[in-house]
Amino acid sequence: MPDRDRAARADEQATSYASAPLLWRKVLFSRLFLIMMIAGMVCGSSLSALAKAKALPWKAVEDALLRVNDVAVKDWSVYQTGKKTDPLLLQIGSRFFLIEVHDRRLFELDPSKIQHKSDELFWDPSDHPADPITTSDWVNNDIGGAFRIGAKLDAENRVLDLQLPHPLDVGMLPARTATPTRRRGSSLP
Repeated sequence: MPDRDRAARADEQATSYASAPLLWRKVLFSRLFLIMMIAGMVCGSSLSALAKAKALPWKAVEDALLRVNDVAVKDWSVYQTGKKTDPLLLQIGSRFFLIEVHDRRLFELDPSKIQHKSDELFWDPSDHPADPITTSDWVNNDIGGAFRIGAKLDAENRVLDLQLPHPLDVGMLPARTATPTRRRGSSLP
C-alpha cells in the first residue's frame, strides 16, 4: 500500500509539474492584461485631456484692411491658422472675435483663454461660446485682389468690413532669364 501511495503521489506531482507552466502562463497573461488595461485607461484619459487643450498657432494676416461703420480702426489684427482663411480670429482693441466665414457665424471670445507669444496667438478653435453673436447682412465674396468678409452686429448696430488680400501666386509670374538683357553703361537705341 505504501508503494501505491508513492506511485499516486508521483503521478499527481508529475501532473502538477506538467500543468505548472500552463498555470503560470494564465496568471502571467491575466496580470499583463490587467496592467495593459490600466495603462490604456490612464493614457486614454490623458490623451483626451490633451486633445481638448490643443491650442493652435494663429499668425497675423499681413496687408488686411478693417473698417467698422465705414471708419478705419486703429488698434486691430486678424489671424489665421496656416493658409486657411476659415475660421479667422479678429482682434479689435482688447476684444477677440472668431469668424466662421462659411457658416456665417461670429463669436466673441474670452481674452484670457488666448495666449500671446511673440507675433503669434495660441488658442483652441473648439473653445468658443455655444451661441454666436446675432448678426445679419453677411458678405463673403471675392473682390478681385482680396476676399471681402462683412457682417452687421445687430446688438451693437455696427458693420464689420474685413478685406483679406489674395495670397501671391508665384506660378503666374514670368520666368526670369539667367542673363540680364541690358548692361550698365550700354546706350539705349
